[in-house]
This record gives sequence, structure tokens and C-alpha cells, in this order.
Amino acid sequence: MRKMLNIENSSFATLVRSYKRSLNMLVVLQHICEDNSIELSMLPDEVCELIGLELAIIEKQHLNERLRFAEEENGTRHYSIMDIINLKD
Repeated sequence: MRKMLNIENSSFATLVRSYKRSLNMLVVLQHICEDNSIELSMLPDEVCELIGLELAIIEKQHLNERLRFAEEENGTRHYSIMDIINLKD
């Protein structure tokens, strides 16, 4: 049996607008970082908290090449923001 979720039109429109604003902000931030040769990245524990996955699953996604290191500094891995977004989607 399929479950249905009913959302009021105004609430749905608000959600869509909020989502669109978030995407636009990410594009602007990405553009600024590219212009300044700055890589958007997150630490492994931040990735786990953001997308609700355990560190072992994050590591598995890296081994499957779905999640790349943006950089590795002093043994600390930083994951690419765009890969995190693609992984979450």
C-alpha cells in the first residue's frame, strides 16, 4: 500500500522557494571559491553529521570513488562539498 503526504499549496511553495534559495547560495559560494582557487570541503565527522551516515559508510563511498578527498592535510581528510551533495542526492 502506498502512503500519501498532503501538503498545503502555500507550504509547498515555501519549501520550493527555500530549496531554490539554498541552491542559488551554493552556486554563488561555489563561484566565489573557484575564482579564488579555494576548494569547498568538509571533515569526515562533519560529513557524517550532515548526511546522517556512519564513518565506515563514508569510507566505503570513498573507496567506490563516489566521494573524493578535496585535500588531505596532516593526515586529516577533507571531502569535496559537491561530492557530498551528490552522495546525499
